[in-house]
Amino acid sequence: MAKTKATAVPFDITEMDKIPNFVTNIIKTHTDLDCVLLNSGIQRGFDFTKPESIDMSVIETEFKTNYLSFLALTKAFLPFLQSKKEPSALIYTTSGLALVPILRCPNYCASKAALHHFILVLREQLKGSNVRVVELYPPAVQTEIHDEKHQPDIKNGGQIGMPLDRFTEEAYAGLAAGDEQVPVGMSRNWYDSFEPQRQQTFQKLVKMMGGKP
Repeated sequence: MAKTKATAVPFDITEMDKIPNFVTNIIKTHTDLDCVLLNSGIQRGFDFTKPESIDMSVIETEFKTNYLSFLALTKAFLPFLQSKKEPSALIYTTSGLALVPILRCPNYCASKAALHHFILVLREQLKGSNVRVVELYPPAVQTEIHDEKHQPDIKNGGQIGMPLDRFTEEAYAGLAAGDEQVPVGMSRNWYDSFEPQRQQTFQKLVKMMGGKP
């Protein structure tokens, strides 16, 4: 892809103290930036029936990667996006597991659920502004997230889930259509079965509390 369309900057988002400088450099280099996609994520398995096997440092890293770093990046990018006269957007990748957890990766599911709730509130807080808040809900996708290196209980993890090209096509179609919530594959089945009703309850609570933080 041409450099005029995309560039890459390596950065470890778990180094949260470095996020402000990272974002400052990005917006100075790309003054026309109007959309930020936050997509990083890791998944680890934990079995709490064997508490001696639980490494809290791994749990902390997973939660920081999947949730806390996203909040720090949001805080850092928002002033720049809010200052723009034209529309802008923050796009977050969560997971269908934000809606329905599975047994083998409880912390991953919890981190994605936390991010999902944060997104609902952020979208409401930014309503009427120039910043749109968009959420992607992938199903299991054939990526390195299931690699045996990090999840040794999973064999042939790269074959689990929806092919990456198919997921990309479906996700892009939802984004191009202007949808603020884009569930894909199995995640759409879960989303459609109860999430609209749950968000209606959220909107009632927002109204009851006066619509302010």
